[in-house]
Amino acid sequence: MILLNFQTMTTGFFNLYKPRKFNHRFIYYDPKKEALKERQKLSTNGISGNEYRHSLHHGSFREEADRLKRNKSKELRRSNIEVIIILGILLLLVYFLFLL
Repeated sequence: MILLNFQTMTTGFFNLYKPRKFNHRFIYYDPKKEALKERQKLSTNGISGNEYRHSLHHGSFREEADRLKRNKSKELRRSNIEVIIILGILLLLVYFLFLL
């Protein structure tokens, strides 16, 4: 028993601390470079520079906001149903444990 405690104590003593590695992410954003990368990606897919189209169009922000709103309402409805089911199970559990 004493030997076992001594072994766990020594292994904890000789474990050396290993610091986390430094992970730097650049926060500088160059829009020209990003546009160039996008054009290069499109040119490799077979689309020439004249056929380049923006991914944004009139009303796209509203469409995305509406889509997110629908998803949020679906998630809220689902979570409400889950809460009602859990409350029902808890009420049944309380009924069978305390009233029977």
